[in-house]
Amino acid sequence: MSDEQEHNSAFNAGANINVQHAQLQDLSLSAARRLYKGGIRPGEPIRTRVQAQEMLDKIPPSQRAGIDGKFADVSTQKYLSDKHASHIKPHSKGGSNNPNNIKWENAKDNIARGDKTMTWQEKMRLDAKWQFDNLTGAVKAGFQAAPLGAAVGAVTAAPFSLLTNALRVVRGEISAQEATTATLKDTVMGGAVGGATAFATTAVAAACPPIAIALTAAAPVLAVVGTAGMVYEFFKILDDHRQAVRNYYQSLTQQELEHLQAIENELIYEHQKNLEFLAETETINQEITNRPIAPGVEGAMQRLRESVAIAQSLGLTSADSKLLPDSQIPHFYPKQ
Repeated sequence: MSDEQEHNSAFNAGANINVQHAQLQDLSLSAARRLYKGGIRPGEPIRTRVQAQEMLDKIPPSQRAGIDGKFADVSTQKYLSDKHASHIKPHSKGGSNNPNNIKWENAKDNIARGDKTMTWQEKMRLDAKWQFDNLTGAVKAGFQAAPLGAAVGAVTAAPFSLLTNALRVVRGEISAQEATTATLKDTVMGGAVGGATAFATTAVAAACPPIAIALTAAAPVLAVVGTAGMVYEFFKILDDHRQAVRNYYQSLTQQELEHLQAIENELIYEHQKNLEFLAETETINQEITNRPIAPGVEGAMQRLRESVAIAQSLGLTSADSKLLPDSQIPHFYPKQ
């Protein structure tokens, strides 16, 4: 899988992530009533809208997050289903209903405390529980977003991997079976990149509302970047194919030149050998022509022996000429 495919899978997965945190206007009537009246005794004035928003902000961000306002409302109601608006300093000791004096707490723990002031250990425990709930909610949101991110990443990577490997088959670099395996591998990798991107992005955005807002604002930009990256990758694949084909034919041309050069060198070598042979033959011919001719049979036999020796020095045998003897020519001596 190329770097471009990884980047495009990540950008497209990020562009399809949407995280919203519940606002007062998104909440159902029952959830809004909890924010306005939670922990307030009958007959006492309810909180203002600003204070109700502060009560909403006391819920861990990831526990009031969703892909839209409806899902965010459902998450908020689920979180508040077993919670009480617990007073740090109870009513009986002059504690107010202001959000600064309120923490969302498990109903059983609030009832068990009664009218006692919340200890610093209990406040630390609730703060730690808030952090834990925010973390678990973020992880849950990440897992919920991962399948969509994986699908987007796989769909982004698959066609470009298919094109790349199909062109490799055309070039003869790999077989069709190897191309199928490579395409499946790249698709799985694209899905993994998209899923991981969606998980991490969603988890962080769910736990931190400002990041969610920034991500929502950046989603169109991410979509444009992802699309531009896909267009760039498409033309890059075609350009790489064209360059590979050019290099292939250039290598064939170089091989042909080297082959022709080898043939030419061999012909030159054989021609040189022939020239040397002809020069040697010319020398021998001069020796034969210029040698003294002795009279009589003995002179003729001497010339024959010399001629045979010359022929044998040239590598000739009786197979080359019937005039060449198979054995040593005998010597004839004159009668005494």
